[in-house]
Amino acid sequence: MLAVITFTDPRPTSLSSERESAMKEKHETLVSFLRNSGFDVIDLNSELGKYSSLKDGRNFGIDSKEESVRAARIVASKDVAGAIIGLWHWTESNLVTAFARESKVPLLLYADDDPAWAGSTCITSVGASLWESSIHEHTLRHFRLKGDTSSLLSWARAAEAVRELSTRPLLIFGSPYTLGMEHLMDDIPGLKRMVEDFLMVDQYLIVKKAGEIDEKRVDEFYEWLLSKTEVKFDGRMLTPESLKRQIRLYLASKELTDKNVAGVSIKCQPELSEVYGTTACLIPAFFPFPVDAEGEKGVIPATCEGDIKGTISSSILYFLSHKPPLFGDIKYLDDDVVIIANCGASSLYYARLSEDPEENLRGTTLQGQCQGKSGAALTYRTPPATFTFARLIRRNGKHYLLYFLGEGVEIDEKIEEKLLWGKQWPHTAIKNPLDKETFLNVMGANHLSAVPGDYIRELWFIARMWGIRGINLNNPSDVRRFIEEL
Repeated sequence: MLAVITFTDPRPTSLSSERESAMKEKHETLVSFLRNSGFDVIDLNSELGKYSSLKDGRNFGIDSKEESVRAARIVASKDVAGAIIGLWHWTESNLVTAFARESKVPLLLYADDDPAWAGSTCITSVGASLWESSIHEHTLRHFRLKGDTSSLLSWARAAEAVRELSTRPLLIFGSPYTLGMEHLMDDIPGLKRMVEDFLMVDQYLIVKKAGEIDEKRVDEFYEWLLSKTEVKFDGRMLTPESLKRQIRLYLASKELTDKNVAGVSIKCQPELSEVYGTTACLIPAFFPFPVDAEGEKGVIPATCEGDIKGTISSSILYFLSHKPPLFGDIKYLDDDVVIIANCGASSLYYARLSEDPEENLRGTTLQGQCQGKSGAALTYRTPPATFTFARLIRRNGKHYLLYFLGEGVEIDEKIEEKLLWGKQWPHTAIKNPLDKETFLNVMGANHLSAVPGDYIRELWFIARMWGIRGINLNNPSDVRRFIEEL
């Protein structure tokens, strides 16, 4: 939910019905634009009864500290992701400061490009005052836009994504770090400025619950997989028995996962893949997918190896796009191409990028893994598209958000012939936005997350809202500065 509020000049001698009528029209246009764009909007001027004010010879805009505080307390009492402040002409800055102090949400100062009114004067005055007071992080890191409705929508999507992540926990099955990868660790208390909480659950609970799953559920899921996908049993790594063990792990994890979580990560290695004896690949395949054998379900971003920052990256992309996020390793790169391939499975949505789940399932093959003691890898080759990639990293105790726009590449026979290790994994290829040396030196992880579409502007806003630096890999100066500043 977004809040929209318009302020005006409180001086009694400045009352202008022409000005207030113009402000009312601009305010209503903004509210309608946001609602028509799919956002839930609370109209604070309406909440305060300002629509009838012109008939009574009063201002439409908020014009007193009392009204500012009342509006802010409405915001604080509701699930508001951010407030868009209409500064169409002039107001006294301390009215906005009073609103910001009480509301404590991300702020966007906005006016249109109408030269008839002094919106630019008002935005710069109010913005400077918010910097001067710096009451909290939202006043210090507010945003200013004038007539840019495209960026307005990007800010709105970013604010709502940040709100979603800050009010939902992440579920981590198995404590990191996996396979000695120290970058999978992090400052968990420090990350709570981004994520509501972290639920750390031992993988033993999955194993225990897996043994309790009804055999009929397992058999029905097994038959469904055989009917919807191609399954290649090899009598060694992938057998009916090992596939059913994977199904048990998935159903157990599904039962143990609250639908309100922002994302899930499964450690898997080595406790499940080696000790239990079967990889947990159905979790990253089906958690971020809208259906399974038991019917339609919600999409939950899922990553492997207990990757906390990777899970945050996948979740924020999901809340921006409402598309299942891709997660995987940077398996190969040269000056031309980057290949992403997860170690056994990633969201099945990327098999065909189809809104029809059946088509994505038909594009998936289950065949024997190349690591662990047993189990299926879920094989596909992602068709070319435009993707937004993101990765939260930490260097020298500071967090950064890496992101870039990637252009998909078809995995043709020439590329396919070069694949050996992990050929049965899902693969996605994109053009390298840099050269191989620069890409290697800027990466703060071997994992990346992605969704279809362009959300670069949104990620820039999100980095600012989080108070960290965003590094756009499509921007050479961003990359150069990041590499050279050590």
